[in-house]
Amino acid sequence: MTCPRCDAATIAFSIPAALRAHLPDDRPGAALCTHCLTVTPLDDPPDDTPSFERVSDAFPANDEAAVAFACVLALLDSLVLYRAELDAVATYAETHGADVLRALERLDADDGVDAHFDVARRTRQLEQFI
Repeated sequence: MTCPRCDAATIAFSIPAALRAHLPDDRPGAALCTHCLTVTPLDDPPDDTPSFERVSDAFPANDEAAVAFACVLALLDSLVLYRAELDAVATYAETHGADVLRALERLDADDGVDAHFDVARRTRQLEQFI
């Protein structure tokens, strides 16, 4: 699958049931663009967790934390609309070993990523309520 926003390659992953309730779409999986970080819901995700290092080494090494961090990225488009959901997903990510704010800072510094949102600005905003 390619990204609907920029046509770059994506990586598909399954979303744990505990996180699906906090996402705008309750499908069992998603595809993350390796270039612009767009997250697109999927009906038929793979069973295996992909290597998120294909996107950036800013992603947590732990599979559960990396998936949760990708779910955080899915919510960053609308901080106001998804405030409670972002808090829940970020908490899940942190309990599974991710430092969400640090990972966002590292992602912002990664020249190989051209996010469709202002990562630095979203990081500052997110920091105020998680």
